Amino acid sequence: MDSRLSLEGMAGEAKGLSEEERVAARKILLAISAGAREMAGLLASGPLGGLTGASGAVNVQGEEVQTFDEIAQDVFTRTLRGSASVALLVSEEREDPEVLGGGSGSFHVAMDPLDGSSNLAVSGPVGSIFCVFRPSSRKTGEPSTDVLAAAVSPVMAAYVLYSVSTLLVVSFGQEVRQFALDLSRGEFLPLPGPVRFPEKGSKIVSLNAGNASRWREGDQRYLRSLDGTAYTARYVGALVMDFHRNLLKGGLYLYPGDLPKDSRGTGHPEGKLRLLYEAIPMAWIARAAGGEAVDGHRPILDVPPVHIHQRVPLVVGTASLVADYLRIATTP
Repeated sequence: MDSRLSLEGMAGEAKGLSEEERVAARKILLAISAGAREMAGLLASGPLGGLTGASGAVNVQGEEVQTFDEIAQDVFTRTLRGSASVALLVSEEREDPEVLGGGSGSFHVAMDPLDGSSNLAVSGPVGSIFCVFRPSSRKTGEPSTDVLAAAVSPVMAAYVLYSVSTLLVVSFGQEVRQFALDLSRGEFLPLPGPVRFPEKGSKIVSLNAGNASRWREGDQRYLRSLDGTAYTARYVGALVMDFHRNLLKGGLYLYPGDLPKDSRGTGHPEGKLRLLYEAIPMAWIARAAGGEAVDGHRPILDVPPVHIHQRVPLVVGTASLVADYLRIATTP
C-alpha cells in the first residue's frame, strides 16, 4: 500500500464497509479535517483574543469548561452536521446525544472536541478525539440507547494533535496513518506510514504519580516496580499528546481508578477518562498500531458500554508494556 495514502484514499480502502458507507466515512473524515483546520487557526490566535481561560460554566462531567471547549464543540458539530453522514453525535460537552440531519446519517460519532484544554493557559498541547460507530440494526428511537448499541462496532477512530504542528491520526482498524496540516495549502497532507508502536523503542511511562496515594494496590505496585528500571517519565496531562508520543517512541499511558472514599480515595474506581470518546478510540488506534489497551483487567474494546458518559480506567500503549503492567498489577 502507498506509504503516503491521502485522506480520501484511506477511507476508500477501508475494509468491511459498503460503497455507501465508504462515501459516508470519507465525508466524516473530511468534516473532521475541516474542523481541525479551523481549530488550528483559532488556537494559534487564542492568546491574543484572551480565549485561553475558563468560561465560568461547568459541563455534564462536573468539570470547569474552558472557553475553547465550547468553541471546539460548535466548530466540530457544524462540520459534522455539514457532512450529512452523522445520525447521532455524542460529546463530552453535552449531556445527551444530538440528532443531526433528522438522524438519517450512516454513522454515529462520539467526540471529545478539545482534550486537555486546561493546557491552553500555558500554551501547552491539546487535541480532539473522535470515534465513528456503525448503528445497530435494532434501533429503539432513544438516542442514548441507540448509541450504546452501536458502540460495540467501531468503524473509524481519529485524533487531532494541536502542537508545534497540527497532526491528524486516523485508523479504520487495519493500520494507522498520520496527516500534517500544510498551512500554505490549508489541507492535511499524508506523512509516510503506516505507524506502529516500536517494540524496541523507548520505555516511556506516562502517568500522574502525584495521584498515586489514591490508587488501588495493584496500580501502586506497578509504580513501585519502576524504581531502579530504565524508564523515562513523560506526562503533560493531555491524553492525545501523551498517547501520540508513546505511539511514535514506545511507551505506556496509565490513568487508573481510585480507591473508595473511606480508603483515602476519591470514590471513583471507574477512573477519569470516558469510554466512548476517549478510551475506545485510543484502544482502536492502539490495536491497529500493534499496541493494546486495557481497563486494568480486560481489553478496553471488550468493556460493555452502559452509559454514554461512562468512565473507565485506561492503560494503553506498547503491547509488551501493557502485558508487563497486567502481570504486575493483577498478581497479588
